[in-house]
Amino acid sequence: MTKKLDTAAAKSLLYGRLAHAMNYPDMDLASSLVEDRFRRDLMAILPLEARAVIESLSIYSGGEKEKVLLDLERDYTWMFFASKPRIAYLFGSVYSEGKLYQESTFEIVRLYHDAGLKVEEAFKLPPDHIAVELEFMAYLAYNEMEAIKAANSENEEYALELQQKALDKYVSPLARNIGERVTGGAKTEFYRAIGHILMAIF
Repeated sequence: MTKKLDTAAAKSLLYGRLAHAMNYPDMDLASSLVEDRFRRDLMAILPLEARAVIESLSIYSGGEKEKVLLDLERDYTWMFFASKPRIAYLFGSVYSEGKLYQESTFEIVRLYHDAGLKVEEAFKLPPDHIAVELEFMAYLAYNEMEAIKAANSENEEYALELQQKALDKYVSPLARNIGERVTGGAKTEFYRAIGHILMAIF
């Protein structure tokens, strides 16, 4: 039980950190790099083969938060919005079907609904944005963890089932594609490292 609980907790933390990394950079992300929290968190939960990449993030430790944030914003904007041709697309529907809000978008929304979540109309990101999908995975892993604590095998199995569905059809193909493209196209050490991690774990 302890091993299962630790695994679920590690998954929830990992997916949460990756969701933060794949969203538009903010001061909280810059602070976590400058204060070395982001690197330490990932070092504690990533498999051994992925940890060498994370060591590169130590270059941000003790830096100027404003400069780090500006560098991240520039790189993120370049890769996902300004580059021609686009280095990578952040949306599952664009990756799999060529444009936004296609059938795969509504399929992932149905999966969110199956997990008891509702996408609010005021929500800013399309529901198949990689950051949203990773946040969903963090939520499912958290539910798995809570079910283990409560010895509720039915909820635990359902959380695992939804995770597998999301990974197989939506999250893994998109994450691997983004990881491969970002690794070769990023200008910052941070996004190169994130690209390597996406390829390593998905």
